[in-house]
Amino acid sequence: MAARLLQPYEMDITQVDNGEDTINRIKNNEYYDLILLDDMMPHKSGSETLMKLKQIPNFNIPVVVLTANAIEGMKDKYLNMGFDDYLAKPIAKEELKRVLQKYL
Repeated sequence: MAARLLQPYEMDITQVDNGEDTINRIKNNEYYDLILLDDMMPHKSGSETLMKLKQIPNFNIPVVVLTANAIEGMKDKYLNMGFDDYLAKPIAKEELKRVLQKYL
């Protein structure tokens, strides 16, 4: 869904199926300007993936969590975990635009 919302911005997008693939790409020196990381992924949650990414030397890519977990207090919880920002699902176009303008 996020990739579809990003189409009007004509960005070069890489989609992966799980957190392990994300970690491996970063370890293989692939660079991204921004990572949108779903918290509900197979094999590793977005939160687990972020913790592994933060252990990679010189990792400094902004990571935004995508989550359906939009109850009160969750945004602060995710930010305290180390995510740079938070997007609730379904993703509001205005919020996505805000994130893109802030980090790109």
